[in-house]
Amino acid sequence: MRRIKNHTVEKLEYISKYIKAYLDATSRLPNKVFIDAFAGTGKCVLCNNKSCDSSGGDLCDRCGKGQLQDGSSVVALKMAKSFDEYILVEISNQNIKDLENILRNEIPEERLKKVVFKKGDSNILLRDIAKSAAPFCGYLIFLDPEGAELEWNTLEHLSKINKADILILYAYDMSLVRLTADYKERLNKFYGSDGWQIIYDDKKLTPSDKATKLLKYYTENLKQIGFEYVVPKPIHTRLREGKRLYHLILATKNRVGEKIMKDIFDKELDGQGKLPLFKKF
Repeated sequence: MRRIKNHTVEKLEYISKYIKAYLDATSRLPNKVFIDAFAGTGKCVLCNNKSCDSSGGDLCDRCGKGQLQDGSSVVALKMAKSFDEYILVEISNQNIKDLENILRNEIPEERLKKVVFKKGDSNILLRDIAKSAAPFCGYLIFLDPEGAELEWNTLEHLSKINKADILILYAYDMSLVRLTADYKERLNKFYGSDGWQIIYDDKKLTPSDKATKLLKYYTENLKQIGFEYVVPKPIHTRLREGKRLYHLILATKNRVGEKIMKDIFDKELDGQGKLPLFKKF
């Protein structure tokens, strides 16, 4: 079970708020599908002790403390309102077994019947899903890779889905920057071309400026492949402050989705403020 810190909890809160708002706003759609492309085990352990190991059990292995947290797939399945189908993708056999056990213990049987597990490379499986996507079905897709596992070609396939809202973890500051020197071909697949390298090699730019320009390069390219509305949110080591670690990006073709996510990002995570009422999708 993966150990996490407060910034991951912040990310999961944003995701939870968007899933809830999405289900409220899409009540008129005939079918809705949630896809978690890097589903993991369904649980993680919150522990902010810097000296602790990165792995966890029910409690942190090293300090014996910590708090169990629901992962994104469990968060989605515990919502009051329901998707018509939940597609959970994971490449690890053990992670799928752990996830299945958690869901059997915590999710009602009727809702569990809506879950489909898919084992394998998320890029390959997502491309297959995109090819068979129903035109009037709403798809909420969460893409949470640890680094550069998500390939640009996969996003190009997903952009063909008529009604798709995609939440992407863009982890440049946390992991992608470490690949720039030795794994250029891998980053070419992540960004879709070698255009990122022109920005990275610009000696006039500071590391922070490079990160900002690379984010813009990525988000502008999302718009070019059909996602008209792209909303990025930086996630820091501490809520709204500290070192920037990654961005959570919403890519959608729907203006309502953009309005919802901007409002979620603008609100504090302490419960202050209320989401405005939006027109249905």
